[in-house]
Amino acid sequence: MSEAMKKDIPEIDFEKRAEQILSNEPILAAKDVEVQFTLRGQKLTAIRKCSLELYDGETLAIVGESGSGKSVFTKCFVGMLDKNGSITHGSIMYQGQDLTKFTTEKEWRTIRGKKIAMVTQDPMTSLNPLKRIGRQIQEAIELHQGLKGNAAKKEAMHMLELVGIPNPERRYYQYPHEFSGGMRQRVVIAIAVACRPQILICDEPTTALDVTIQAQILDLIRKLQKEQGMTIIYITHDLGVVANVADRVAVMYAGQIVEIGMVNEIFFDSWHPYSWALLSALPQLGVKGEKLPAIDGTPPNLFNKVEGDAFAPRNRNALTIDFLEEPPLFDVTPTHQAKTWMMDPRAPVVEQPDTIRKLSRQHLEGHPVVDIPHPHLAPDREALIEVKNLQVAFGNGRRKFIAVNDVNFTIYRGETFALVGESGSGKTTIGRAIVRINPVSKGEILFKGRRISGKISKALDEEVIRSCQMIFQDPMASLNERAKVDYIVSEGLLNFHMYKDEADRRAKVQGALDEVGLLPEFSSRFPHEFSGGQRQRIGIARSLIMKPEFIVADEPISALDVSIRAQVLNLLNDLKQKRGLTYLFIAHDLSVVRFISDRIAVIHKGQIVELAESEELFLHPMHPYTRALLSAVPNPNPYLEHGKKLLVYDPSVHDYSVEKPTWCELLPDHFVYGNQRELDGYREEYCK
Repeated sequence: MSEAMKKDIPEIDFEKRAEQILSNEPILAAKDVEVQFTLRGQKLTAIRKCSLELYDGETLAIVGESGSGKSVFTKCFVGMLDKNGSITHGSIMYQGQDLTKFTTEKEWRTIRGKKIAMVTQDPMTSLNPLKRIGRQIQEAIELHQGLKGNAAKKEAMHMLELVGIPNPERRYYQYPHEFSGGMRQRVVIAIAVACRPQILICDEPTTALDVTIQAQILDLIRKLQKEQGMTIIYITHDLGVVANVADRVAVMYAGQIVEIGMVNEIFFDSWHPYSWALLSALPQLGVKGEKLPAIDGTPPNLFNKVEGDAFAPRNRNALTIDFLEEPPLFDVTPTHQAKTWMMDPRAPVVEQPDTIRKLSRQHLEGHPVVDIPHPHLAPDREALIEVKNLQVAFGNGRRKFIAVNDVNFTIYRGETFALVGESGSGKTTIGRAIVRINPVSKGEILFKGRRISGKISKALDEEVIRSCQMIFQDPMASLNERAKVDYIVSEGLLNFHMYKDEADRRAKVQGALDEVGLLPEFSSRFPHEFSGGQRQRIGIARSLIMKPEFIVADEPISALDVSIRAQVLNLLNDLKQKRGLTYLFIAHDLSVVRFISDRIAVIHKGQIVELAESEELFLHPMHPYTRALLSAVPNPNPYLEHGKKLLVYDPSVHDYSVEKPTWCELLPDHFVYGNQRELDGYREEYCK
């Protein structure tokens, strides 16, 4: 971070903020809430005696791994539990009413939307694909504001404008499929805010969005909160988002809140071992070339009764009592409680891990730079993949769409080459073109010096299929849900007869599963029986069994929890060292890219605008689009995140009508796209 940027960051007085929040009575109080689901005749206790108080005007973030109970707990506030789930114990007091006593939809309609509204994770599942966008917003307005006809329609257009959707008069009549992911999320927010709720629950509102769109959505929600005086609950596993938005943070694990406090207390002075584990797994705190601390084991099976501290089996510093008796919530400060026996006066003294100290402001203003040899600088370097003047187009004639245009780069054996940019920029299109899924319109792609784009021999085609594999973004969509893991992993072996006999095939499958950390008995299971991280490991095993030299990893961790991300990143790095693999790593999360990649290429609308070594790009971003991307990257430090300024990229700053842009190396191995005037400006600013 530059000195100029540091000066722009205001001091955030969290103690004063705590006084403002906690000086009043809570507007919602959940006490000892228990939620059970009946599944296949068994009882699963998803929420276990959970308590929470919510205060007027605050932003509370609830964090934890998938399955910890975050969404289930907050769905109790709006009566949205699945039919096989019910609140079996406790109370939820709101405006003098106990919401756990509501039994009819009529009762819930007096609260849901009008008083407490919810923004769901996937906007496409909550929007009606057959109804126009404006009509869906208008329905919420008519139901909760009492407006009708033209007045409701006018208010719907106003809501579209309020959430930053241009041309509301035209957009009103469009359908959900005509909107981008970020725009659809804005529509869902518009529907929720149109109800004028007192409490807005945002369930993973930015999980699958680009960092720039994510930053815009967070700014939008903050603006709407200030204008309409809402109290907000954020449900997320992204600690960078938490640092940006939260006043207080509740950490959930196995259906309980195990720690709660002001955001600065949780980030800089947390005391529950699970909070430590989540923070330690952040790529921003990792050192390139070293493993990220991952959380051992798996969460407890909530079909069974949990004895003692639920996190004890995964806690390396667990005490004997942790396995025998559940700890109470101990007070760390008047605003900070932690549910761990470590806080008991009788417990041995345990120091906070180095990770917590690393989260100090001074640490995150810099970044540890490690001298790691870069494969692309080796004197005997070998060009494995060469992309020359690549163009990929879809359709023809007037409907022809050029997705990628005039792209050039080389990937050397043994390196991790990252491709970053927003959705629709052409990242995946390039990856799919390299593995011969997408046809090439112009230019060529070389593999070990031989052209593999266009029409090639059958023998070379088979070699490319075996040597160049792809790990897909969504493991559930890319795995055959009706096939067992044994068949999924060995499909390549079967297609190319790469085994001697049945015993050899099974041995190779077991070897691939073992290499990615999956047990042998998993081979007889179906994909739906696994967690997201385990499904991604199956996808990696399917790629590895072909013994590839080059792997395209397309957003392999975008939808995973922070702890699962650490496991997958460690696995990819281990396999790179062990097998000598080369990666094209496609992502939009620049914090992850910085940790794992050797070089980074930034792509915007099918054109690479900047390419440099990982640290060089972060220290000296030249192109305005690169700077905008970096300004939007969430930082797990509340002081820096609350005060940062978001840069918005405006393509109109480039005037290429007279002077055409070129691809130029301004610093050693640092390339940027621009015309002569722009390049001279970059030289003056960065090349002194």
